Amino acid sequence: MAGWLNLSLRLRLLLGIGFGWLVLVVALLGYSRLSGEGLTRHENRVHLEYEAQLVADQLSRELAERKKVLARLAGGIDIADPGLESLLRSQQPLLALFDRLMVFDAEGRPVADWPPFPEGGPEIGQRPYFTHVKAFRRPHVSEPYRGGETGIDQVMVMHPLLSERGEFLGILGGNTSLRDGEAYLNLRGRRLGEAGHILLATADGQVISHPNEAWLMQPLPGAETHPLIDQALLGWQGSGEGLTLGGEPALVAFRQVWPADWVVGVYLPMDQLQAPLRRYARELRWVGIGSVALMLPLLWWLLGLGLRPLHRLERQIGRVGQGEAERLELDTGMVELQQVAEAFNHVEAGRRDAMESLEAREAFLQAVLASSPVGMFLTDPRGQVNYLNPALTALSGIALDDYRPQAWLRRVHPEDRSAFLAGWRQALLPGGTLTQLYRFRSSEGEWRWLEVHANRVSGGGRVLGYVGLVQDITDRHEREQRQRWEAEHDPLTGCLNRRGFARRLAAACELSRRRADHALALVMLDLDHFKEVNDSAGHTVGDTLLQRVAEELHDTVRDVDAVARLGGDEFAILLAWASRAVAGEVAERLRQRLAEIDFRHGGRRFGISASVGVALFSEEDDDVSLMERADQASYRAKQGGRNRVVMADAYLPLDGD
Repeated sequence: MAGWLNLSLRLRLLLGIGFGWLVLVVALLGYSRLSGEGLTRHENRVHLEYEAQLVADQLSRELAERKKVLARLAGGIDIADPGLESLLRSQQPLLALFDRLMVFDAEGRPVADWPPFPEGGPEIGQRPYFTHVKAFRRPHVSEPYRGGETGIDQVMVMHPLLSERGEFLGILGGNTSLRDGEAYLNLRGRRLGEAGHILLATADGQVISHPNEAWLMQPLPGAETHPLIDQALLGWQGSGEGLTLGGEPALVAFRQVWPADWVVGVYLPMDQLQAPLRRYARELRWVGIGSVALMLPLLWWLLGLGLRPLHRLERQIGRVGQGEAERLELDTGMVELQQVAEAFNHVEAGRRDAMESLEAREAFLQAVLASSPVGMFLTDPRGQVNYLNPALTALSGIALDDYRPQAWLRRVHPEDRSAFLAGWRQALLPGGTLTQLYRFRSSEGEWRWLEVHANRVSGGGRVLGYVGLVQDITDRHEREQRQRWEAEHDPLTGCLNRRGFARRLAAACELSRRRADHALALVMLDLDHFKEVNDSAGHTVGDTLLQRVAEELHDTVRDVDAVARLGGDEFAILLAWASRAVAGEVAERLRQRLAEIDFRHGGRRFGISASVGVALFSEEDDDVSLMERADQASYRAKQGGRNRVVMADAYLPLDGD
């Protein structure tokens, strides 16, 4: 650069025009080459996206097939069957899909496996994939892990084993080695040309398959060096230019394998893509150099004639640029140079005004953001955060220098992360805005409720970025939740009150009307001899007994069932997914537990029982008619001698009646 500045203006113009001539020649002669490069990149990106989609679809089908066969096999498994290992051994065709089949009980202890472990199967009760299936009771694909007994890097596909009542009995699992050359997870043999290859990783950034086995089970590089990988881990699908895991420039395309939360990346190194283009570019370079060499002598003579007045203009522009003058004062008869000087003076004046105005606005904006008591942030058009005000830093405990999208995402409650990511994807679409409510772990480790609003900032026909507000509404949210709970629950027993139960009953009836497989039963019970407790021992003792009754009811039914105190000593239980046999069994169990209550006060034992009515939902029912039928059945139970269960359409005799 210093050598260029020491050249005369004439020589610089000569070199500049010569260079421009070279560019023109190269542009004309290289049009086909440039268009070919653009077409090559486009076609290769389309091809990479197609290959990535093929691999993602194949893996989705492989996972779906394995989940299907496990579900079919799980339907015939009795975890208490001593011949369970023989059953697994008979599933020899499934070993073409899995390396090993395993059954574990509800505590994660091994029950059966084939082929068998040399030292007996592992206990997996504390492993994340087992606790996930136990909690959600749905098929699941584990994160890659290294088997403690075998030392093999593997992935397990699991299906829960459930009783007829939906109780968790254990899991049926099939694992697949990551290093087995025949396994569907091994994509190392699939190549694109000489060096193109495929990457398979989890959404948490752990490598499942890569041509270099040293990368297996290793974390992926971060967003600083591999931003496309970072976007793909957040759910993005597409293609672009990036780096291989080894750091080589490459075209890359990503697709998501949603059934397992995996990411497929297909890489084509730039060296492989650009080799023929570089050879053509060398040929064009020599053509351009030859053309410029022929034009230089003629240009040198012509520039000498025209540059004399420009030397004076050059010196004055230099003085303005150095601040020695505010405008050009050019004494020349060349109209063109006078016009240039006037245009320069006009632009310089506008530039000075714009700079002063911009500096004032920036200073004002910085003061507003810094002094705001509300958390505020700014992002670029892609949603990358580039400013956090002090209030947001204090709220989150994260400064701008420490901010990373993954670090913020890890502080979001696991149940809210999907909605968090979906909200930002929607906000980045044309016309999108963001309004979110989610739980966030503060720097003190507490879960706080945050309310976030973000709006797009546009100018000059383009998106400049986003500005957002973040407020801690934990106290308001908890107050609203408490008020909502109090409005629908009985303060004495903690059961649903009549209002809350009516809402649950109406919703359950609507679901049963839309789904034929959703059996619904309503149990109404009225306590026998409860008035004697109130009359002889007082209402305070009666309230204590009602609390004891509510505890027994909650202990007897499932968490998905609704227990309500409708008033006085009248209770109701809404049984979801309950057949006639199940409803009758639950009602009988409720009657027995209430009859066995040993309630004493002041040296006296109070015996109570319940008259129970049960009604099953039918197509002709609504919530009002269902409750009336159950209440009538309860009334018939009391009229029939108390301490008994009566179905709305039949009487169930009790033992000893």
